[in-house]
Amino acid sequence: MSWSVSDVAMAWGAIRPRNPLIYHITNAVAMNEQAHVMLAVGASPIMSWNPLEAGDLTRACDGVLINIGTPTRESAEAAFVAVEEARSAGKPLLLDPVGYGATALRSELTERLLESGAPAIVKGNGSEISLLAGAGGAIRGVDAVEAGDSAKAAAGVAKKFHCLAIATGKDDYVSDGRQVWAVRGGHVWLKSLTGSGCWAGSLVLAAVVSCGDELLGSVAALVAFGIAAEKAASISRGPGTFRANLFDALSSLTPGDFEAAGVRWDKSSDF
Repeated sequence: MSWSVSDVAMAWGAIRPRNPLIYHITNAVAMNEQAHVMLAVGASPIMSWNPLEAGDLTRACDGVLINIGTPTRESAEAAFVAVEEARSAGKPLLLDPVGYGATALRSELTERLLESGAPAIVKGNGSEISLLAGAGGAIRGVDAVEAGDSAKAAAGVAKKFHCLAIATGKDDYVSDGRQVWAVRGGHVWLKSLTGSGCWAGSLVLAAVVSCGDELLGSVAALVAFGIAAEKAASISRGPGTFRANLFDALSSLTPGDFEAAGVRWDKSSDF
């Protein structure tokens, strides 16, 4: 399987005309920015932790994102309602296991959600994905401190949970369990913006829902995020101005930006 730059640009460009409704059960730190990111790229966000409306929102939306970055009893209950409804209704669901391995609560919650079989995509940093794959890794708070072989870990998680797995880091890795694609790009200032990894999850789900292809949509979103980060950094003085410029860059990416950036992805390996 191979894609042209035009294929990737078209997958990204499908978001705005599709205007997908993405239901977020997400963390308190990143929630506001995830909503802004969705609006910037032409998607429609809805954010709620309330389990009493989780079923209705899952049925109404085009895709569900569950992010366990600030787990509460209410958000966990909403997540379990959403996974059951998503599985029943055939809605794509992305799980972001933020801080998996940092506490027993996060680990148990993640594992129970995965056991449901509902998540179509699991996206985490290198350490989270390595730990989920059983390959080691270390977490400090909710941040990765050791990622190990992220490509192999992504393939392991994809096989183990029958999903598409994404391990983010300096390079990002996307695997369907049979092959792994590496995506290059981005800027070091992304690490200075809390929640930027969470934004990536929102972008991935919006692209996947809009283009109808989990693998291509995931790669396209990660490529776009990297290109936007580089464009933003080129006109920024530091992380503060970078944040504002990143939103502007995401909202205005064109096929020409993809052509100028060239091929940012390659098949890393087969498993």
